[in-house]
Amino acid sequence: MRYPEKINKILPKVIKSLNLDEKFKEIEMVKHWNEIVGEKIARHARAININEANLYVVVDNPVWQAQLFLLKNKILKKFNELGANLSDIKFIIGKGGTFKE
Repeated sequence: MRYPEKINKILPKVIKSLNLDEKFKEIEMVKHWNEIVGEKIARHARAININEANLYVVVDNPVWQAQLFLLKNKILKKFNELGANLSDIKFIIGKGGTFKE
């Protein structure tokens, strides 16, 4: 009689086969936004997603979009030092005021 495999043996294989380990890594990178850019910038911009080596960031107005565009290479460098594999940041102007956690 064969016993079922334990979930702790199966789950890592399933996660890897579905490429979810990479998605989990991307989610973790997005969580680092506030500590990477600092509180002042985080009040006006929020990382929302990583897709195909692009970090998507919603900003609250065009002034912050322009400012962050100037800081893009510095932000990319910090993310990539944490293990991300980003090539670009896409800044999107969102609706509403400042972002508060």
